[in-house]
Amino acid sequence: MPRFRTDIAALSPYKVGRQLADVARENGLDASEIVKLTANEGPEGPFPGVVDAAAAVLAKSNRYPDNACWDLGHALAAELDVEFTNLMFGAGSVALLVEIATAMGGPGTNIVYGWPSFVMYRFVAIWSGSRHVEVPLDDVSRLDLDAMHAAIDDETTVVVVCNPNNPTGTLHAADEIEAFIDSVPESVLVVVDEAYHEFVTDPSYRTEVPFAIDRPNVVVLRTFSKIYALAAHRIGYAIGRGDLITELRKAQAPLTVNHVAQTAALASLGQPAELERRRSENTVRRHHLVGALAERGLIAAESHTNFIYFAPGGDVEGLVADMTARGVIIRPMGEGWARVTIGNDDENRRFLNALDAALQG
Repeated sequence: MPRFRTDIAALSPYKVGRQLADVARENGLDASEIVKLTANEGPEGPFPGVVDAAAAVLAKSNRYPDNACWDLGHALAAELDVEFTNLMFGAGSVALLVEIATAMGGPGTNIVYGWPSFVMYRFVAIWSGSRHVEVPLDDVSRLDLDAMHAAIDDETTVVVVCNPNNPTGTLHAADEIEAFIDSVPESVLVVVDEAYHEFVTDPSYRTEVPFAIDRPNVVVLRTFSKIYALAAHRIGYAIGRGDLITELRKAQAPLTVNHVAQTAALASLGQPAELERRRSENTVRRHHLVGALAERGLIAAESHTNFIYFAPGGDVEGLVADMTARGVIIRPMGEGWARVTIGNDDENRRFLNALDAALQG
């Protein structure tokens, strides 16, 4: 048997959502009738025009993609009011996290982040050879920024701030985030993960893109997987100062963003009305589900995203298994909590019906 790194061998592979066909076979269900609310995917398909644009480039599959993402990069730079050189694209924000950790980490370093937060932060720290420092959330399931600051030491090279936070959906006001960034030494890279940026309506929030453009040690991550509904294509991007982006690119393999993904993302841009429609509908549905959970006496964290982190009480794993058998899949999160993605109106109705049945036993 080949000899593997002991820290990686100790990991359990990341659990992606189960295939609907497997769930259907196991529970005697029709796969087309199963409601999947586990991965924070959009309940609709891509934006108008995206499917046709993406399909049209399949005939060019014999050619490598544009490594610079020139067309997409210039269009996105104009939309964000940044320079093309401020952008770095990757095969989803996870790939960008891997590249950042590779560039910044290694033995004798550590990466600080809140916990629970996006579990891939732990993976990328270990993959890069860094020690991961997980700082517990505060008593309302928000990042504890003071405790995160206290956890930074001479070995810290990266601190990750997920805002809004996944899996809790909770938010810090921009002033709080910026005060935290100001307190971090310039030798430490602050990664502000804004994967759920487009869903936020709270007036205290604003993107940290201007900070990333201005500071030598700040980078913002975004994704096309969520509100843009391109999860299958694996495309995200980082925003930072040009000199920082140049350094991070040294840890990135070439040709990581395929042509179809670039085309789909480009076709998604320039549709502010569609973006606002999806944000508004998500907000209405989120408020409805939060209210419905409260009516059932269930505690939920204050979400600003397209998912809700709630405590159903009792045996959460058993409750999730019961709901799965009824054709509705949500995600158990440990320590008495579960997370449900906000679906369309029919999916949300089925979630509540399955939840009621499972709670009643």
